[in-house]
Amino acid sequence: MLSLGERIGQELARGDIERIFVEGDKGYGILTSCGDDAVLLVLADQKAKQGILMLEIKRIVSEIKQILK
Repeated sequence: MLSLGERIGQELARGDIERIFVEGDKGYGILTSCGDDAVLLVLADQKAKQGILMLEIKRIVSEIKQILK
């Protein structure tokens, strides 16, 4: 999915893809890059608050990147 997202980002001149958000009738799947060699996948219920979820993902990705350095 990230490879496809990266290709779309390049084709549409949107830059590097940081996150792919998939919304289904039962919830969300969010793929977030954690550097060159790692990806974080978060699965959330449809009742999850998207704003809070995105803030938490951003925070934890920062922590993961520090660990992987």
